[in-house]
Amino acid sequence: MGIKIFADAASNLFREIRQSKGLDIKVMNMHLMLGDKEFNCYDDEFDINEFANNYYKSIGEGVKARTSLIPPAQYVEAFEEEIKKGNKVICFTMAKGISGTYSSACIARDEINEKYDEEKVYVVDSVNAGLGEGMQAIHAAELVKEGKGFDYIKNEAEAFKMRIRSEFTVDDIRYLLKTGRVSKFLSKFANLLKIKIMLKNGDDSKIAFAGSVIGRKSAIKRLAKLVDEKIDRSIDQTVYLTHCACEEDAKKVVELLNECGITKIETYQYDFISGAHIGPNSLAVFYLMKQEEKKSLLQRIIRRKSSKEDEKEEKAD
Repeated sequence: MGIKIFADAASNLFREIRQSKGLDIKVMNMHLMLGDKEFNCYDDEFDINEFANNYYKSIGEGVKARTSLIPPAQYVEAFEEEIKKGNKVICFTMAKGISGTYSSACIARDEINEKYDEEKVYVVDSVNAGLGEGMQAIHAAELVKEGKGFDYIKNEAEAFKMRIRSEFTVDDIRYLLKTGRVSKFLSKFANLLKIKIMLKNGDDSKIAFAGSVIGRKSAIKRLAKLVDEKIDRSIDQTVYLTHCACEEDAKKVVELLNECGITKIETYQYDFISGAHIGPNSLAVFYLMKQEEKKSLLQRIIRRKSSKEDEKEEKAD
């Protein structure tokens, strides 16, 4: 019996990344519409950098980008293909708070596991997107290569995801406005005063507000500073930097991180699925945070769950 690792197209795991790392990860396609043209982000052969430049330029000029989640039937078919080969599946999806893809994968999981009366498929809510999800799939695939078992990897996946922190900033708040993250008033006010929003992955599987600064240069400096403050320096780790067709700004972030002693950095274009929702010139950094940051995060989750349970008890009384 083998183990196959799955991720969705929001994982940022372009073919070149998977091949360079020698990892066997199945990426589920998500259809992307740019105007009246449709693209399969992980099947179609194209130059990533060239496509990114045209893609984000078009979005900036007002061309509408639309994405679609993966339907349960598509997951069922892909999972069945692996199970017939004698494999079990561990599937990572983008955060359930920002996409219905997690729900689709769970529907497929339940159908498969019920059919075989055995746990053949395990689904992980990455509580992240982009390479925040991708890092988790990479870690799991490396464990498969090491010969770790199904139960070990799924348990490790749940623990590992809580160690990942993502920091990102957007150049234009209007793309967040479309997702309902900010009000129209704040959007107009922020753009007028050149306020740049800082964001992070939230502990509730949603995007969380992490502050604001004045101006693009300040946002870039703040991005690097946040990583410097929160990164776990006790381990040898790769920091992932992605950008929405703003290579020069990405290089500046790398320079600032290098000055902080963070030198093991890989830079890529931001994935086109979640990139459609944050817009051109956005920047994101993904890394493993310090243990005290992780403990604080877990405490917040426990408090939130306890609060919800108390509310249920009060209603029951």
